[in-house]
Amino acid sequence: MPEPLLHFSISFALTAPILGIRRAVIVSLIALLPDLDVLVHVHRSATHSIILLSAVILIAVTASYKLGKDLKTVTASSLSLLSHPILDLFQTHTPILYPLLSESYHISLQGIITISEEIKPQFHFQIKTTPVDFNPFTALDAPLFTDTGFIISLMLIMIPLLHSTVTQLKGRTVNEEFEVSASSHELRSQSFLDPEQGLSAPIENVTILIPTLNEEKAIGKVIEEVRKSGYEDILIVDGYSTDKTVDIAKSCGAKVIYQVGVGKASAIRTGIQNIKTEYVVVMDGDGTYDPRDVEKLLRTAVEYDYDEVVGYRVDRKNIPLLHRFGNRVISSIISLLLGRRIRDPCSGMYLLKTSFARNLEITGTGFDVEVEIVVQAVSLGKVGEVPIRYRERIGRGKLESFRDGMRILLTVVKIAWLYNPVLLFSSIGSFLGIIGLGIIFWQLALRYIHGAEAWSWGWAWLGLTLLVLGLQAFTIAIISLLLKRMERRIIQLSKK
Repeated sequence: MPEPLLHFSISFALTAPILGIRRAVIVSLIALLPDLDVLVHVHRSATHSIILLSAVILIAVTASYKLGKDLKTVTASSLSLLSHPILDLFQTHTPILYPLLSESYHISLQGIITISEEIKPQFHFQIKTTPVDFNPFTALDAPLFTDTGFIISLMLIMIPLLHSTVTQLKGRTVNEEFEVSASSHELRSQSFLDPEQGLSAPIENVTILIPTLNEEKAIGKVIEEVRKSGYEDILIVDGYSTDKTVDIAKSCGAKVIYQVGVGKASAIRTGIQNIKTEYVVVMDGDGTYDPRDVEKLLRTAVEYDYDEVVGYRVDRKNIPLLHRFGNRVISSIISLLLGRRIRDPCSGMYLLKTSFARNLEITGTGFDVEVEIVVQAVSLGKVGEVPIRYRERIGRGKLESFRDGMRILLTVVKIAWLYNPVLLFSSIGSFLGIIGLGIIFWQLALRYIHGAEAWSWGWAWLGLTLLVLGLQAFTIAIISLLLKRMERRIIQLSKK
């Protein structure tokens, strides 16, 4: 039979352009299911027969259609599952028509060309049959991959991945840039102080908080742009710059204070304690963020009464490729742990309601502060997102990709532990419990099908241990849920 990697790559290459990368991976893994007969010692006639597989597929597709679920993905998964015995048919004897016919079939197809004095092409086609061997399949009769198969599989996998990456970095960026420009123009064409808009917060009720450290090349331009956008209350929180940042900021008329502590998180924490307005917008002082987008943040916060509004960067061409990848990983982890999609948790431009911001527990010191704030806001308040621009940085960057990326990931796990332990522990419990149950059922199948000598006490104990750990994690999740509900009830009663 073809190596499993080839099974996977063929299904992946065919379905990725239609379903997308993530669903294509799931569909391609389903194509490998028939080869699990080796692990559970099931006869190949039950897993490599298109008659039996079609019966299972018919039930799945019908259920998907009746329930109104993702019929396209279910159909693609069904076809990928059927492709497995068909591909095997060209490599080895396969009981593809069992139980309709009790024979295994092997199709041999060759094309040969002899070049000498004459060119002689030759084609060979042969169907070989053999009676179905009803002994359980106990050994994998093909490697995971071969030298030629590996190269072909790599090409089949890489082409959709490269196409998806190019589409995201070029096509999607251009479209989103156009949408942001149109959205910004529409908002700027309306008067922010127009009473007909129903906004309760005037423009004077927001402070622009800019943490700085050696930003002399950009800070003057940033302050000028903020003032041109109509915002006069500007607070510069400096981290003891050694260049002319403070002098330039003061000469531009901005209020300057020095942070207490070290790092960006300390600057934001210091700034929040000195804010007098109802809202505060945090933005970097390196020129990457456009102050004209503050209006969208403020309008959204007032209209929907959000505690935080995050500006997610849609024109990402000025973000280094490694940072883009890291941001996507962090976004996926946060969304998984908190059960809420946050597209750009590392954005350096966001609005906070000042009363809410003063109750935040900011424990970090560096660039993980944005993640720490947004995770707490999702857990304890209301969070919104609006698209913003992102421009090329002025001056030298301070973010160290690996160090700060790992710090941000650790912050995500720490905050999830503190503010959403239910999902964290239930995820751990599900992961460990499913693996444990799988190992236990596998060992029980070996024990009762092939006798006591076929199973392993070590594997059985491992499965039992993982299952117990999973149950313990679920117990902690349930206790956390009860405590969380009690906490919310106490908060509600205290507000009455």
